[in-house]
Amino acid sequence: MLYFISTPIGNLNDISLRAIDVIRSSDYLYAEDTRVTKKLLNFIDCDIKCKAFHEHNENEVSIEIINKIKDKKTVSIVSDAGTPCISDPGYKLIQECTKQSINYTSIPGPSSVINAIVLSGLPTDKFSFFGFMPRKKGEQEICFENINSDSKTAIFFESAKRLKKTISNLNTVLGPKRKISICREMTKLHEQVIRGNIGEVLDNIKKDKILLKGEIVLVIEGSEKKHSDYVLNPKIRKDFLKKLSPSEAAKLISIVTGKNKREIYKYLIET
Repeated sequence: MLYFISTPIGNLNDISLRAIDVIRSSDYLYAEDTRVTKKLLNFIDCDIKCKAFHEHNENEVSIEIINKIKDKKTVSIVSDAGTPCISDPGYKLIQECTKQSINYTSIPGPSSVINAIVLSGLPTDKFSFFGFMPRKKGEQEICFENINSDSKTAIFFESAKRLKKTISNLNTVLGPKRKISICREMTKLHEQVIRGNIGEVLDNIKKDKILLKGEIVLVIEGSEKKHSDYVLNPKIRKDFLKKLSPSEAAKLISIVTGKNKREIYKYLIET
């Protein structure tokens, strides 16, 4: 049997009793970083040998794991923190298990995504998780253009050292009034949640009023605007508006697509 086990995102006391039982009863344990997992194993008083399973060896180790399961062994997979496969290795292994009709299951536990949206104070009924924030400014702008008209709360992982530039890009694309939350060092001793609109948060970062250290999850408020049903690729929209006014761009797009010019114009000026 194969288990994907959720582990604490900061506080080791958050490990579940079921997770402890499964780890202790496993024949093999694979971890993203064996040094990090060793701390957890010491905490639960378990001396099982731990092997590396990360993005650089995922393909070859997945084959190794599959063979062990076929040999009737119990294998467990853990990440450094949180749940395997969520911005961590494991998905390729799951694909292979599905192809070969091999059973696997997940042992639920702490989640920085769920923890962050609860702490953020932003709407929790509908949200989108985007994983790690794009690093390049251009890629970020396209990403932010895509979520600009989305009513769902957006969640990203971000590095503390890149956060200032990311918030600055958010301010440019979404404007200073959109609400955000920075969830830092969740479940740890120095847990902190910064809530406010983009402009306020950026100003406080520039004034060194916000400590940019530790693990960070960025939560962004969804759009409250009501938009037309017409949707245009953000990059194409941007290119059109560089050379044409919204009225001229709407007329040209309407001729090419056959869509209503008024609806297109409304979309161009509202997004």
